[in-house]
Amino acid sequence: MSRTLTATTPTQVGRWGEDIALTILRCNSYALLERNWRPHTEPGSEPIRGEIDLVMIDPEMNLVFVEVKTRSSELFGHPLEAISRDKSRKLRALAYAWSRSHDTQDYRSMRIDAVSICGNSQHFTFEHLTGVA
Repeated sequence: MSRTLTATTPTQVGRWGEDIALTILRCNSYALLERNWRPHTEPGSEPIRGEIDLVMIDPEMNLVFVEVKTRSSELFGHPLEAISRDKSRKLRALAYAWSRSHDTQDYRSMRIDAVSICGNSQHFTFEHLTGVA
């Protein structure tokens, strides 16, 4: 996993941000279950489009769905401003879809967190908000 930002496209910047978020969360005793999870469409059901960036377990055994927003600068606003009401609704639907397809009985609760990373590999900010959606 590269922690140096040599990205030029939004996809590369996003991947770099996810790498940083994963590293910092692991250093804070979070365990990774899945990364970049997308739901499978079940026959007869309305498809849910989207992706969960990180599915993790926090130190208290809570199931945490993490949305990572990365920007190289705040020129176009803070990264967390990209989590709109519609995005929150989609994150909840994705979290429930993940929960329906996995055994979740071992976890105390579940929540959706947001992580913001802004900057570059020499200087960046990291912000972690719990229970955002």
